[in-house]
Amino acid sequence: MKKNGALPGVILILIGLYFLLQQLNIPIPFSNVIFNWPSILVAIGIVLAYQGYSNRDDNKMFSGSILLGLGVLFHGAYTFHYWSYHWGYFTLVVSIAFFMKHFVNKRDGLVPGTILLIISAFAIYSNQLVTWIQRFFSGFDKFWPIIFIGIGLYLLFFRKK
Repeated sequence: MKKNGALPGVILILIGLYFLLQQLNIPIPFSNVIFNWPSILVAIGIVLAYQGYSNRDDNKMFSGSILLGLGVLFHGAYTFHYWSYHWGYFTLVVSIAFFMKHFVNKRDGLVPGTILLIISAFAIYSNQLVTWIQRFFSGFDKFWPIIFIGIGLYLLFFRKK
């Protein structure tokens, strides 16, 4: 068996098996979950990511990671109705794709991946972050005059001239 032509052969075998099982009226377990449109994104993403990893092609790895991540995101939102389409998840998918690109070529992708990861974390956890900041600074209104007095004393007596 040639390794170069294995993918089209595997795809044709799987399609043939699917239609054969349909003709023989053999039920396929989890077919309502597996055979929907996000599965196409997942399958193409896995193929591109594998080709990018095996050939050390960062562009295919990036594209495959994007398609795989979007496929998993849409598959989760389609299958599990408690998943959401929050915009922070989309930037998280792109961030992971940049990290995978960096993983392949060790040059590009680390800085944009980190920036997008920070943006995603702020976007996804913004409600909890605002609550934490409000709790942290809730007692500040009682102590701000003392802080001003302390800064004034430091400026008058302890600051080097």
